[in-house]
Amino acid sequence: MSGNQAVGGIRKRWLGVLAALVLLMCMPAAYAQQVYKSVTSAQVKSIMVGEGFAVETSDSGKLIWKIDGYKTAMLLGDDGLSLQFYAAFAGGGSSLAKVNKWNKDKRYSRSYIDDDGDPVLELDLDVTGGVTRERIIDFLKTARMSFTAWHEEVVE
Repeated sequence: MSGNQAVGGIRKRWLGVLAALVLLMCMPAAYAQQVYKSVTSAQVKSIMVGEGFAVETSDSGKLIWKIDGYKTAMLLGDDGLSLQFYAAFAGGGSSLAKVNKWNKDKRYSRSYIDDDGDPVLELDLDVTGGVTRERIIDFLKTARMSFTAWHEEVVE
């Protein structure tokens, strides 16, 4: 191999490395997002406020989320490895038949009649293994859409 061929081979390798670095730098930001291995109430509240949701912290530390003028709750597991949306209504036009229809027709949520005879809606997000901020935002959007539909179909 001549000296010119060796220099040409080195240049090709460096060009390949340079091209790979340029591709890595151009990757979408989603690949570089922080992964939450657990979540705190403050982190979830910050994400919710950043998305424009009306949320406040109760005296007991629970996140109270107002959706369409109704108070709902965002609860965290003691270990920070789960997040639960929770809504309950006293009274209204709910029935076991409506709750059962909801559970039959919908995914990602569950509804039931609690011990006081009130309808409840719950959705859970498992954080075990890690989730991105975008996944938490998606969960919040799903909870909000589910709540609005559930209120119309089950509570009214």
